Amino acid sequence: MKYRPLGKTGLQVSALAMGCMRLPADNPDLAAQIIDEAIAAGVNYFETTRGYIEGKCQHLTAGGLKGRSRGLIVSGKAKVIVETTADSYRREIELQMSILGVDYLEFFQVGWFTLDRLEMLTRKGGALEALRKAQNEGLIGHIGFTGHDKPEHFTRLVETGIFDSVTMPYSLIDRRYESTIKRAGELGVGVVAMCPVAGGLLAAPSATLQKLIPGGAATTAAAALRFVLSNPAVSSACSGMNTLEQLRENVATANRFDNLRPSEWAQVQAILNEFQTIQKRFCTTCGYCMPCPHGVDIPGNFKIYIYDHVFGLRSWARNQYEKMEAGKRADGCTGCGECEPKCPNNIPIREQLQMVQKQYR
Repeated sequence: MKYRPLGKTGLQVSALAMGCMRLPADNPDLAAQIIDEAIAAGVNYFETTRGYIEGKCQHLTAGGLKGRSRGLIVSGKAKVIVETTADSYRREIELQMSILGVDYLEFFQVGWFTLDRLEMLTRKGGALEALRKAQNEGLIGHIGFTGHDKPEHFTRLVETGIFDSVTMPYSLIDRRYESTIKRAGELGVGVVAMCPVAGGLLAAPSATLQKLIPGGAATTAAAALRFVLSNPAVSSACSGMNTLEQLRENVATANRFDNLRPSEWAQVQAILNEFQTIQKRFCTTCGYCMPCPHGVDIPGNFKIYIYDHVFGLRSWARNQYEKMEAGKRADGCTGCGECEPKCPNNIPIREQLQMVQKQYR
């Protein structure tokens, strides 16, 4: 396994991290085996929280950790809300450690965090007091945050100096946070990229994306991981894996991986920027056209079509279209035209819905 600095923490983190939210819910033995094999393969970062998998996540993770959190980067996570106090947050930290069966967490993350919750975190008697106290007592090592707020908001949170890491979505088809990732790298805040295969979407075959990586990639998932790990500011790619086969494929990709040269990275970025331009000509999925008076999911149909024609995810797109409720598909369009004046990009929505209809009927 290859390792990278996790910001300025002094920690070396495995290029591949384990997102424990996708462990097999009804098979604790397999979950423990996946964790155990991941550790044996050199994976040393495990992202957990109490609420995942209907409350089973940390119980399932515990079976593989077997109390051996020392030397591993095990992360707990909890939300901050208006009612959160230092005492309630401390109880949550202790509860998660108890479930995991550990006496130390290298990271505790403020989860589902947004800029408008910063005051809730930092106020007197708030969660940050509990986190600092737990650090001083040697219960946790570092503080991170994670969520899905606007990129500019995440950049401001990174710049507060409170956090040692940030965990955010980043993939071939979701590059919203690249400016935040760059800023985090400049400030020495570790970046853990979650959803590197876009929640499993990039496990679907796409010759377009596999050829995008110089030298090619055996699978779309391998191309996705190589892309994320090629960003010099990314410390680790955190992937949710629920089978030993997925784990082994991702470990093999991480082990074989060599950073793209700057010229190769620039080439990949240029192609993706062109993809983005093509995508926006078709639809930006802003949703201003909604609601459709006849129930058609206009952005949903266009998203499927874009992933097919821009990113080459053909089998995924057809499968998704077939799974849509009948009334929401493109063939539900009556041609009334009510949507088109609402579109800020002046897209010929009716014409393009007909294209979608023809593609998948």
